[in-house]
Amino acid sequence: MASMHALSRVCLQGLTRQRLAVSAGRQCGRFSSAPPKGSAAAPQSAPVHLRFAAWYEACLEASPIQTKMVTSGVLYAVGDCMGQAIINVRTPAGEQKPGFDLGRFLRATAFGGIFYPPVAHVHYNFLEWLVVKQWKVSVAYMPWAKMFMEQFVYWGWFSNGYYHAVLGALQGMTPVQIYDRVADTLWDTLKAQWVFWIPVQLLNFKFVPLRHQLNLVLVVSLVWTTFLSISFPPPKVGITEEKKGEGK
Repeated sequence: MASMHALSRVCLQGLTRQRLAVSAGRQCGRFSSAPPKGSAAAPQSAPVHLRFAAWYEACLEASPIQTKMVTSGVLYAVGDCMGQAIINVRTPAGEQKPGFDLGRFLRATAFGGIFYPPVAHVHYNFLEWLVVKQWKVSVAYMPWAKMFMEQFVYWGWFSNGYYHAVLGALQGMTPVQIYDRVADTLWDTLKAQWVFWIPVQLLNFKFVPLRHQLNLVLVVSLVWTTFLSISFPPPKVGITEEKKGEGK
């Protein structure tokens, strides 16, 4: 009897999750229509920003990776535009302004919308599983444990190397050129990242629900992406080769 009761409870929980997923999928697909019966979506009489928040939450529930890919792509595109605009504004008088680099913009958008979100989604869920479920770290120390693992053990090194490697590959660099770019920029990027991201991530891990942690990072990344765009602009492949030839 006990086993039958446990089986029934598991089946009921599965059906409940399935109904919630279907409801969230319907709500995600129709922002301006009335919310499904029993959903937590904001009514049509609510302000637009509340209805948008409810719609986005439904999309995040129904399709978390796809929703984060769209969000990340948009924010990376905005961040690159901001970086290019600042570079043009800071160009000294009398020098030719670089103008808008469409290729660079498309590469940044592709990285933010395609290459980064799935990997980051896995990272945040893995970190939650490792620190909270496996290690069972207390609530007081959980943000510190997550931050240490992320910044110093694996993610900080991987994500920055991944960023420079993907952008280099999209630019058409050879494997040797990509390796040199990562080697030249990784340490400087890491030092800047520790100054910028450690306080942000401590607050993120402490106060933000798991499903929204990547979203907070993406919003704050507007500043970080702008910094990367200014500090580590894509080098001209031909110029890089010429400089290597001169150094030989």
